[in-house]
Amino acid sequence: MRHFCSPTHPPQHRGVYSVCESISVWVGNKTKATDIKGNEVTVLPDVNINNVTKKQYFFETTCHSAQSGSSGCLGIDARHWNSYCTNSHTFVRALTSFENLVAWRLIRINVACVCVLSRKSWRQ
Repeated sequence: MRHFCSPTHPPQHRGVYSVCESISVWVGNKTKATDIKGNEVTVLPDVNINNVTKKQYFFETTCHSAQSGSSGCLGIDARHWNSYCTNSHTFVRALTSFENLVAWRLIRINVACVCVLSRKSWRQ
């Protein structure tokens, strides 16, 4: 008996895999960061809210390979595509110091490892 794919019987996938390996960690020792204006700011280790001191933590995801971009993405046909994994970023609020002014600023952190693709020349 032969089985055909239909809307009522979707194909069975053997697993979902990422094309870029990444690692996610809570970072509690961040001392420097780039703010949304491009300035390198000092990230203060602690925040005092209502006389309660809290440590600043940031959940960051980075490419697993120490050399981002050194090799192609997983599962990409290298005959037709150039590919590499790279960190993508977002901005989060953090208590920082810049030019002797302490303030809440938006700082850039790593949030994902993404695959960058470009088509190889048709003549190759």
